[in-house]
Amino acid sequence: MYTYTDKELNSLNQYPNVYSVDPDYAKRNGYSVITSSPNPNPSPNDLKETDKIKIGEQEFQVVATKNDEETGFQGLAVAPIVNGQPDYKNVAVIAAGTDPDSPVNKQGPFSRDFYSAIIARQTYLSPQYKVADQFVKEIMDDPRYEVSQLSGYSQGSYMLKVGAKYHIPTTTFNAWFKYGALTLEEKAFIESNPSMFIDYRRKNDDVVIGNDFNHPEWYDSPIDITNSMPSTIHWIDGSSHKIEEWEFDPVTGQLVDGKGGKPLVSGVYKAYANSLRGFSHYKELKQKWSAKGISGTEQIYLDAAQGQILSSSMASAAQIGADEVTALTQEANEEIEALWSKIDFSSYTELSAEEVEGIFASQGVTREQYVDGFKAEIAHAAAQMTDSAAAFARLDHQLQAAIEKVLATDAQLAGEFQQWKAKM
Repeated sequence: MYTYTDKELNSLNQYPNVYSVDPDYAKRNGYSVITSSPNPNPSPNDLKETDKIKIGEQEFQVVATKNDEETGFQGLAVAPIVNGQPDYKNVAVIAAGTDPDSPVNKQGPFSRDFYSAIIARQTYLSPQYKVADQFVKEIMDDPRYEVSQLSGYSQGSYMLKVGAKYHIPTTTFNAWFKYGALTLEEKAFIESNPSMFIDYRRKNDDVVIGNDFNHPEWYDSPIDITNSMPSTIHWIDGSSHKIEEWEFDPVTGQLVDGKGGKPLVSGVYKAYANSLRGFSHYKELKQKWSAKGISGTEQIYLDAAQGQILSSSMASAAQIGADEVTALTQEANEEIEALWSKIDFSSYTELSAEEVEGIFASQGVTREQYVDGFKAEIAHAAAQMTDSAAAFARLDHQLQAAIEKVLATDAQLAGEFQQWKAKM
């Protein structure tokens, strides 16, 4: 199960990526047009087109795009390329933020996109939401794909509502979004599954202040008598609205707090969110079948699906955990080396450096004890985590192989499995 890092989602939300599904934007800024189907025989005067996006070492295949001139919506769907092949079972859908300079379908002095943001401020919800909802639904309904992640920036943060509606993990940045736009059912789902929804905001965002004064609790649902805010917002100091100014851990790709450089949300937390998505769809399908009685083959599928969700989620969480421990190990090693190097044995004028070092050693304070011993201990812990991740990966592979073996001997059951999986 592929887990998108905060850095990857942030980059997909940036220029030139999601914005460049609009040919006008790409032309104005000298970028290639992002499309799922580049022209194989372009003329010299045509704009350059691409169906690939690369972030660091990770490449993504463009699955679908949407450019709606009426509302100013731009959307992008991608699949990570894993072992040389697009992983269509882990598609991310991204909604662009506002492009105030677009000349397309202007509304008086404003770009259509900017005008949609004004409407969102006045009415709780951007006109782009309906287009985004339809775009996500179209991809979900395509049996080739599974949508595992949503994301948006600024005005595009209405993706939180789309995620709450379809029970899909969602990460947003600098949200120009009021939680009062949620239905009671959507809000209840977020409150029951807060780990699936991550809303990164700056406490003094100099743009969002014009939407909710950086006090989203003032604009909660006008029809919800509980008047409570979902615990999805992760605050950080600062006033910038620029998406490119968020900082990320260089190893894990998770967003850091800007002070001690600590991730606000662990990658393991996001893996857990993915498992909640799977179980949410599992429960919906089981409830639907229960109304008319679950057949024997349906029960086989439900058991298999439950096992697949558990095993793939455990394998993903274990691997992310091992990667994070490895990153922490490297950081800890550097810190213990730096700490030991600050000890200056020659700073004592009455004794030689060798004598001072000998006194320290007589009390057990040696490099071997404090530096080498520490490194050996945490290396052992990291190795154990890596071994556990490998064990979970083997278990997941064995379970998947066992299911495939059964399906290979029963064509009818295999066909039903594919139909049921599409419903999940």
